[in-house]
Amino acid sequence: MVDEVLNHKHERENMKKNYTFKLKLNEEMARKLAYASEKEGLSVQNMLVQLVRQKVQYFERLKGNMPKPALNELDMSAFETEEI
Repeated sequence: MVDEVLNHKHERENMKKNYTFKLKLNEEMARKLAYASEKEGLSVQNMLVQLVRQKVQYFERLKGNMPKPALNELDMSAFETEEI
């Protein structure tokens, strides 16, 4: 029982970390993204987060929820953001 509680706490802590992904877009797509985000009243960052969230939700509707143990096993070290 204690191990289960500690594992759950560890899962929550892992899900609170921030990660950085590098994104390359051609000029036309970058301009369209900037235009759309401005018209939506969002920063480009927030627009991208919203789009990713929508895509993940769509994926899970089609294929089911992603298993937490598999998510926790992914090596995310290449994308970790340094804490300030």
